[in-house]
Amino acid sequence: MAPSRTESGLVSGSSGYLSPKTPPSFTSSRSQTSIPRGPWADEPWPLFETPGKTHNAAHSAIHIADETAHTYNAMFRGINSIFLQAPFVTAAEDVSDFLFLAHCLGCWIAQHHNTLYSRVYPKYEAVFGRPGVLTGPSPSQSEEDMSFMPVLESLIHYAAETQAQPQTYDPTMLLGILENLAPGLHAHAFAQIVKAIGMEQLCGEPGSPATEARAIALLNAWRVLDAEANAAADRPLVLPMLVRLRDTTFEGGNDWPRLPVLAVHVIADRLSPAHAGSWRFLPCTIWGKPQELPFLAPQAKEPKGKGKEVAWDSSLTSTATHSSSQSFVSPTPVSI
Repeated sequence: MAPSRTESGLVSGSSGYLSPKTPPSFTSSRSQTSIPRGPWADEPWPLFETPGKTHNAAHSAIHIADETAHTYNAMFRGINSIFLQAPFVTAAEDVSDFLFLAHCLGCWIAQHHNTLYSRVYPKYEAVFGRPGVLTGPSPSQSEEDMSFMPVLESLIHYAAETQAQPQTYDPTMLLGILENLAPGLHAHAFAQIVKAIGMEQLCGEPGSPATEARAIALLNAWRVLDAEANAAADRPLVLPMLVRLRDTTFEGGNDWPRLPVLAVHVIADRLSPAHAGSWRFLPCTIWGKPQELPFLAPQAKEPKGKGKEVAWDSSLTSTATHSSSQSFVSPTPVSI
């Protein structure tokens, strides 16, 4: 089904973090830059505004919320790019490359989710001394909505099986999977950003030494987890994909995920060539600059309205080229 332009909003919850309920506003996401022509990766499923634009960006919880938003935006630039190009990839070699990308993206999203619940949230909960405050049910629902997970597995399996037999590729099948995956994943991503924002409240009342200590401990925990994720990442697959899913012009300019110039050169020269055929479908250059998607309908390659992003209303939240025979390797997350 086509994505709607409304999402759950934010209200304070009794568990100490914010939970989705009322709809936020949407604002233009591409005020500083534009794609030469045609639809781009900020649609049809909208990107998320970084919470630091409307919250205390100096707080460790909001820093983590910004990182969370950037990570999910990278995922949705990938999903949107695949969705927009799927009907127009027809040559067997192109299909093989395209589905390898879809498989890599699906594996990255799945591994990110697994790491979040097995490692990241428990470490944050330890900082607060409140087991289950992030992994348990929120006040507005009996359990976390994981309905997207079986569909995500379908994406991973379909991409792997069909990449080996590109002549069997049916774009309607891939589109159907994405149309079933994206809404649930988008809602889930929203909830994770909300949780991160709510950790500011979990640190305690502003001004107290205990609150300050918890905020410092939270940031230190995030740094350890981020280093672990980088060390565990399947670099030949995750890094070339991730750098082309970041948009360094987003919200007027950003340096996420803070890669040194030398690191980008290494990714470009050493890690990218093995699967360059797949990375060509991604929406940004190696330097994170938006570029036109290569496979679109001719009629789509016309100037079109800008995409939208989910904005965090502060009044609601301030209180809270490879061969077809290559094997697939499940990438692990490079950012938490």
